[in-house]
Amino acid sequence: MIKVIRLQVYLNTLRNWVSLDTNKCVVKPILFVTSANISQGDVPIDIAQRLGWEIFQTSKISENGIPFVKHMYMDVAKGVPNCSYYAYSNGDILYSHGLIDTLRAVSEV
Repeated sequence: MIKVIRLQVYLNTLRNWVSLDTNKCVVKPILFVTSANISQGDVPIDIAQRLGWEIFQTSKISENGIPFVKHMYMDVAKGVPNCSYYAYSNGDILYSHGLIDTLRAVSEV
């Protein structure tokens, strides 16, 4: 049951981010996965890719399997070097179009 609920949360998040920026000119969603996520089938990678997400393998994790956020930022900076802003968000947080409006306003200043 928990796995089904977790999958629904992931799907809601994947769809939410894609719906925020339909022209794909402000937000480039990137999903970080670990080898454990992939082997256990915890993350719907195929759906994320179909929705336009880019998939990055987490380069460094703790001995408990938790990714290091610092390295995630470094990996994105290398993989998407011309980006103006980088941000991290947990997969259980949903946003409104206000996020895109805010990013556009900040970019204009």
